[in-house]
Amino acid sequence: MSLSNKKQTKKMVQTRAQHRRRVTSQTWGKVEGAEDVFHDILSRLSVRSIRSFKTVNRYWHASISNKHFATKQLAQSRKKPSYIACPRADKAMKLYLLKPGKFNYRHHATVDPPGRSADHNMHMIASFNGLVCCINQLSDENGDHQIWICNPSTEETLLLPQGRPSVWTEPSIGVAYGPDISDYKIFRIFCVGRRNAGKGDYLYECEVYSSSSGAWRGIGPVLHLPMYVYFRPHRSAHVFAGGKIYWLVSLKDPAGIMLSVDMEENFEVMKLPYYSTDLRDEDRITVTTYLINLGGSLSLVVLHVDYFDVWEWKEASWVLVIEDYLPSMNFCDIVLFMTSLEKEILFVTESRLWTYHLDTRKWKKRGRPPTRFTNPAIFPFTESLLPCNGGVRLAGK
Repeated sequence: MSLSNKKQTKKMVQTRAQHRRRVTSQTWGKVEGAEDVFHDILSRLSVRSIRSFKTVNRYWHASISNKHFATKQLAQSRKKPSYIACPRADKAMKLYLLKPGKFNYRHHATVDPPGRSADHNMHMIASFNGLVCCINQLSDENGDHQIWICNPSTEETLLLPQGRPSVWTEPSIGVAYGPDISDYKIFRIFCVGRRNAGKGDYLYECEVYSSSSGAWRGIGPVLHLPMYVYFRPHRSAHVFAGGKIYWLVSLKDPAGIMLSVDMEENFEVMKLPYYSTDLRDEDRITVTTYLINLGGSLSLVVLHVDYFDVWEWKEASWVLVIEDYLPSMNFCDIVLFMTSLEKEILFVTESRLWTYHLDTRKWKKRGRPPTRFTNPAIFPFTESLLPCNGGVRLAGK
């Protein structure tokens, strides 16, 4: 090939490359101009990918860093929910994602924020809008603890201000969140002392932390302190369903009681389903009783020796919706944790997962964790871009 032909070929190549760049630039310019289309495309990507695009230019950074886009991204993420799992309480929490159906553990994040009480383990107690709430005991002498809000996908953490001291016993925590992604509340029930010196008549109060204020506010006396669940440290066993937090308070016959609070900070005491006193102890309410959110409704799962009951709270009363067998005689003795996603109940035993589907009424034995379960925590999870303050600092509507 002659020198002139080589130069001409090189010029054509450069022209084609320039043409591709110009067409690409024009195409993305049109996409960026159609803001809804632009947001829709980006919102379908993983959080880590979206965050990397913030450095493209100012327009991309501004488009991604606003409440409208965070809401759109969360809505897309909710179409493909997963579970977030912490197989064991530890000083540095290792969190894994589990996709429903496959249940393969994929490491998602390690949470070990600076300022954490380093001598004690962290424990995940709730998951909401892509954020998780964790607690960390302060010291051996002090039964109180730190409360952290974390976004495992963005690796951001927020230490909440310390609440009022709790005497005699550690406080109970519950997490509530509203339809607005910016809005969440942490309820903290603690002991302020005894009514009369030398008697076991304790007084309990509640304070609430709001993402909108960033501070604790006392809301007065509470009748009960939620019960301690052995495998759920720090009195953290609660569920949020239908706009309310629920805690178990007592399982004593003939009917135990539970405590609830709504986003407007109204408390209520409720009775558990009634089991006849003529039944054997193992056929009534047992110590293996769990609260779960089943398809948006408050549900209660009671494990017996070789079968289990599922009760649903409907129109201010308990309705028995499932009574079915357990897959092994000793199954109820080794359940450490329970949660649910849509019509599926997830049972966490000492060494593996089991699922039960309400429509098919079939059990499935699932995979084993990377490490043996020790005080496990598993919750439904969707990735999000929300900052740990709930989005209060995000620009836009």
